[in-house]
Amino acid sequence: MSSRRPHTSKRKPSRGWWVGSAIVAAGCIGVGAWLVPTASANWDQLTGADQPHPLSSSSSAPASLADLPSDAPQPTAEQVSGPLSQIAQKLGGGGTMSAQVVDVQSGKVLYSDAAEHPVTPASNLKLLTEFALLSHSDPNARYSTDAYLAQDSSSLNLVAGGDTMLADGSSEDGEVLGHAGLGTLAERTVDRLAADGVKGNLPVNLDASMYTGQAVNPAWAPEDVDSGYATGISPIALWDHHTQRPSDGEDVSHRPENAGADALKSYVDALNRAGAQHGLSFSSGSTSAAATDRDHDQRVASVESATVLEQARYMMENSDNVLAEVLGRNAAVSAGNEGSIDGAIKTVKSSLEDAGISTEGLTQKDSSGLSAGNRVTPVTLSHVIAKATQSRTATADLAETLPVGGGTGTLAGRFEGKDTSVAQGKARAKTGTLLTVNSLTGYTTTSKGRLLAYSLVVNDVKDSKAAVTALDESVARLTEL
Repeated sequence: MSSRRPHTSKRKPSRGWWVGSAIVAAGCIGVGAWLVPTASANWDQLTGADQPHPLSSSSSAPASLADLPSDAPQPTAEQVSGPLSQIAQKLGGGGTMSAQVVDVQSGKVLYSDAAEHPVTPASNLKLLTEFALLSHSDPNARYSTDAYLAQDSSSLNLVAGGDTMLADGSSEDGEVLGHAGLGTLAERTVDRLAADGVKGNLPVNLDASMYTGQAVNPAWAPEDVDSGYATGISPIALWDHHTQRPSDGEDVSHRPENAGADALKSYVDALNRAGAQHGLSFSSGSTSAAATDRDHDQRVASVESATVLEQARYMMENSDNVLAEVLGRNAAVSAGNEGSIDGAIKTVKSSLEDAGISTEGLTQKDSSGLSAGNRVTPVTLSHVIAKATQSRTATADLAETLPVGGGTGTLAGRFEGKDTSVAQGKARAKTGTLLTVNSLTGYTTTSKGRLLAYSLVVNDVKDSKAAVTALDESVARLTEL
């Protein structure tokens, strides 16, 4: 675990994060907040909390949205604006809150304060990435990593399919990280080659043509890349772009210099272990092979990831910047765009517009919110939540991937004070933290059972602890209505 903090950083999630049970489905997709390293000594003050409590599967969670009473009374605008305005005023010169609250059932805006003004969202931008992903992907589909034998049986291609959560050994059913293993792929490959009578030495090339363009986003601070909070993005990687299994969701150590090359080496090593008794040996070839000729080359083996939805939930629970960048590019490929930085950004914008969500003021630099150059309005963010909670399409699943207040992920240690505990188990939200930004976008249910979507973003933060308190108190007051 790095002792330094990056220019962009997030609050540390619990080691005990959990995800929902695996969804059994087949199918393949064709496919930190801004803190300087020297800020580590003041981390508690900047984040506004100690380490979150471990997550528990017994934590209370919001009731199913379908179970909410349809006749629950709608709060009035005055009931909402009173407490929220007072909380925003208490920040004084410590930050500027922009906010919007929407009654989901009616679509009525109950509160709006500078909500049309573009703000830096931090990791709240991940909501847009997941919305685009679920707009173009079957949530139960899986990313496939394949082995193809050349038509003349002279070489193998390891074909990247967008799964960067690969284990270096056996597949781990029931897990998200390590669900598919290159060791298992190697065993299946050797079994098929041996059955077909293939012998001798085969070079193994990597086909990573699924992604194009720059691997490292130029909008990221160099310090973030150097410290491991960001890294070059590949369509294939071990352990969520680590060289070994990370110790927890925030572990930024052991980043690979070339994730694709590491995956290829791991696969070749596993092939040689499995192939020796069959008269087969393998050597690493090109890491930039041309796109595989799927019409003529033969697929001999494959392994599949956890579902798209499970990976999205992992990304949200851990506020995983690198996985967000991967899923953004995967969304672009699924939408028929380039698997690139620009392709992912284009896909987000078109997905929002196709859903009738305003993109006015949107300036997107990445898919994770790591760049301080991102801008979005609380109008857009709150409407993403409102749309997801009302949707009859796959985007409805976004609502269930958000951390639960006082229970899971980056909200595990929030809403613990006597003034905010009412939101525990009722509010869900995506957190966001940069050196001068704290944000919270999600939904909660009132005491009468009315569903409210909210986006609360504080920019120009001088005291992160005070800003987080203001955000949590705002959500608590909404929950009390």
